[in-house]
Amino acid sequence: DHVEQAGSYTAADHIRFDFTHFAALTADELQQVEMLVNEAILAGDRVITEEMSIEDAKKKGAMALFGEKYGSTVRVVQAGDSIELCGGTHLDNTAKAGMFKIISEASVAAGVRRVEALTGKGVLRFLSERQRLIMDTAAALKTSPNELLGRVEQTMSDLREMSKKIEKLNGKLASMQMVDLLNVSRDIKGVNVIATKLEDATPDVLRTMGDDIKAKAPNMVAVLSSVNGEKISLLCVCGAEAVKKGAHAGKIIKEVAKIVGGGGGGRPDSATAGGKDPSKLEEALEAVNNIVDAQL
Repeated sequence: DHVEQAGSYTAADHIRFDFTHFAALTADELQQVEMLVNEAILAGDRVITEEMSIEDAKKKGAMALFGEKYGSTVRVVQAGDSIELCGGTHLDNTAKAGMFKIISEASVAAGVRRVEALTGKGVLRFLSERQRLIMDTAAALKTSPNELLGRVEQTMSDLREMSKKIEKLNGKLASMQMVDLLNVSRDIKGVNVIATKLEDATPDVLRTMGDDIKAKAPNMVAVLSSVNGEKISLLCVCGAEAVKKGAHAGKIIKEVAKIVGGGGGGRPDSATAGGKDPSKLEEALEAVNNIVDAQL
C-alpha cells in the first residue's frame, strides 16, 4: 500500500516509485527492501480508509508524501504501522498484493532514484520468463539448470585460455610478417622506412609487430595500419638510432592521421592514431616517406 501511494503504476501488477537517494542501492539493500515489503504483504493487514480533518490526521501520525497540498478534510489510509494521506485506490488487505519483486533501480534525476517492481500475477509471469531463459541458456550450453553456473565458469575459463593462445599465434604471425617488411624498406637519409597496410590485423597485432621492429631494427621508422569496417588503426614506431637522427613517431603519426580524417600522437619511439576515411589510407601511407624526410 505504501508503494502504491509513493508513485504511479502502469498496471495493477507493475508499479514504480521514486525516492530521494544520492547513491544506487546495493544488491543487498534491494533484497532487504523486497523482504520488508513481502513481510508486510504476508502479514495480511486490513487496509483501513478514513476521512478526517487534517489536524486529526496529523495527531494520528499520518505521513504526507512529496509535499502535496491537502484540504481541510483528508483521506487517511492505514495498513499495519503505515498511516498516510492518499486519495488513490487501495487494496482492502495487504495479502491481496500477492508478492513483491523488484526488477530495476536507476537514477531519474539528481538525487532521485526510481525502483520498478512487480506484484501479484506480474511476479509469476516474471519468474516464468526467467525460468524459461535459464532453461534455454542451459540447453544452449548443453547442461542442466543446476549445473549452469559451473558450465559458464568453465566456458569463460576456456575462452581466456583460447585468447592467450591466439595472442601467442598473433605474436608469431607478426614476427613472420616483420621479416618481409624489413626486405621492402626504403632508405631515406640513412634511415630505413616502411609504411604498409596489414590485412585483418588487430591493434594488438600492430603493437606486437611495432615492438619487434623497435627491438630488432633500431635504424627503422615503420608506419603500420589496418582497417576494421570503417575504422582505421595506425601505429608508428621509431628505433633508437632513428630517433637519434631526428625521427619522432608522435609527430609522424599526427601528420598521417590528418590525411585519413583522424588524430593521434605519442612518444618519439611509439605513437598510435585512428582514422575515419579508409579511401585515403593509401595516400596517407605514400606520404610517410616525405614526412620522415622532412624530419631528418
